[in-house]
Amino acid sequence: MSPKTKDLLRIFCKYVYYAGAGNCWYENIYPETILYRMYTIISFSIYTIMIFLENLAALFGDLPEVEKNSAAMFFAIHNIVLTKMYLLLYHKKSIRKLNYEMAVVGEELEEEGNMRKQYLKTRIGIILYVITVYLSLIAYGVESARRVIVEGAPFYTVVTYLPLYEDNSTTASFFRIFFYITWLYMMLPMMSADCMPITHLIVMTHKFITLCRHFERIRDDFDKNIVTNKEQALAILKQGCLQGIVMHQKLMYLADEIHRIFGIIMSLQVCESSAVAVLLLLRLALSPHLDLTNAFMTYTFVGSLFLLLALNLWNAGEITYQASLLSNAIFNCGWHLSAIEKESHRDLRRLVLIACAQAQKPLILKAFGIQDLSYETFVSVARMTYSVFAVFYQRGE
Repeated sequence: MSPKTKDLLRIFCKYVYYAGAGNCWYENIYPETILYRMYTIISFSIYTIMIFLENLAALFGDLPEVEKNSAAMFFAIHNIVLTKMYLLLYHKKSIRKLNYEMAVVGEELEEEGNMRKQYLKTRIGIILYVITVYLSLIAYGVESARRVIVEGAPFYTVVTYLPLYEDNSTTASFFRIFFYITWLYMMLPMMSADCMPITHLIVMTHKFITLCRHFERIRDDFDKNIVTNKEQALAILKQGCLQGIVMHQKLMYLADEIHRIFGIIMSLQVCESSAVAVLLLLRLALSPHLDLTNAFMTYTFVGSLFLLLALNLWNAGEITYQASLLSNAIFNCGWHLSAIEKESHRDLRRLVLIACAQAQKPLILKAFGIQDLSYETFVSVARMTYSVFAVFYQRGE
């Protein structure tokens, strides 16, 4: 049997817990003990110190061109990453409440086939993102090791101000390797912050699918029951319509909560993916003859950024699409076949018409309250990124 929404959210919160970002589940099954809090404080302090040294390297470091370019890129990306990680910690209590609301709303209406699709979509998206991120990071390590062996250069992955570039001591090498391992480990809470809103977007999409299926199902039941007992069929129809309308109101509230809690994180993800992808493609344009490891490193990094952008924008756009189908599902639920002479049925008609009107309002999530998070935005960003790359590539030739 495929997991319910509650099971999916609980499994993801378990990963977030072991990544060091705390308990985001509404039940205390992942306790934040004193040792765990110390672990979180120490790990996040190390991440902060490392990124601070990266900022110093980008601003004041006297580095060769390759390391200087890497420092500028990490200055752009890691500050956004750290901000998202701290935002996840800041909204932890709100996320617990949101997880509870999303787990229970429409729980009795969930269908196994829909839940299976929800689980597979979330799992495949997150696994692909994790694979592309770690392929890129491993490629960074391999390329740095190659430069140490072939060129005698210091081992550099993340470029920090300390130790200095000229320092070839054992202590300096130890810290460079330590920062690389820290970078690998920092990806765990980073991907928690990245994938938390993606998971909720996918869940919200399937909540709207569940709601549409509910209205279709009560129409099917009404058509079957009206032949044998009209009054009972009308009573069941009314109860089902009211249940669906209440769920729709709850989903609209939850959509606002997702935007309030994860709005800045999703907006930063759009900025991070588009800006850093441009920087990486410019690197390809200005240095078209890269060796195998450098090319693999760059392409996997670009791939992970575009995959992250796609997971955000596609799933946000899917919410808009699935929500747009709801008004037709409500209108065709069979309410218009009820007897108009009864006051209770007149009330039902008014409620359904109001629900149809509300469902016709587009549900659109926005980045920084300006840019739509949608399929169209993804295409626009991809085109813009490729246009910048093409212009500089032609100039390079």
